[in-house]
Amino acid sequence: MERLKQAAGINLHAVILYGSAASSEFNENFSDLNLLCLLHDLSASAMLVLSDTVEWWKKQKQSVPLLLSVDELTHAADVFAIELLEMRRHHRVLYGEDLIADLHVPLHLHRIQVEHELRTKLILLRQSYLTSSKRKEEVLKLMLESVSSFLTLFRHSLIAMGGEPESSKRAMLQQLQRKMNLDTRPFFELLTIREGGLKPDALDAQTVFPTYLKAIEQVIAAVDRL
Repeated sequence: MERLKQAAGINLHAVILYGSAASSEFNENFSDLNLLCLLHDLSASAMLVLSDTVEWWKKQKQSVPLLLSVDELTHAADVFAIELLEMRRHHRVLYGEDLIADLHVPLHLHRIQVEHELRTKLILLRQSYLTSSKRKEEVLKLMLESVSSFLTLFRHSLIAMGGEPESSKRAMLQQLQRKMNLDTRPFFELLTIREGGLKPDALDAQTVFPTYLKAIEQVIAAVDRL
């Protein structure tokens, strides 16, 4: 934080930690430390002075911070509804003013964004499966690394359907299961592995993957019908 403050100076308005690291669901084996940096000036010269600090942060095996101007945060809220609703749900201010807690996020484009993100991630899932389908450890890794993103999008699918999702991932899955008669067993099992409650080799990934894939396709079809 001190490196960032020194590099940005008065241009830095706020630094906000968001995502699982700002919640009780942080998992050091799977979660990143996601930072939102709000700045007044995002010109090329203003970003250049941050490059050494960002390079240092990357060497700590962390994601490059998300940079937004204070004005962009408001004007882009409609097209980044998923991301900003998630930030509003789980965030912690590390420096400066909290502009997230009371941020108005328009929802008129939310359903479209949810479907777009689901379909995009489904395409990527299929592509990855094509190159790993014969190696069960790779199939398991594929599901373990993708499940969190799909659960976030499942949560927003419920919002698009007019529901109020439960706060925990497991409770939200049960809610979705009741609403859509969805087979959510793979998601519960993957969560248990991520949490250390089940050994990875206890899951037959090649048998589970078709059910995992079908559930995702069912959610997409439901969102598409809205």
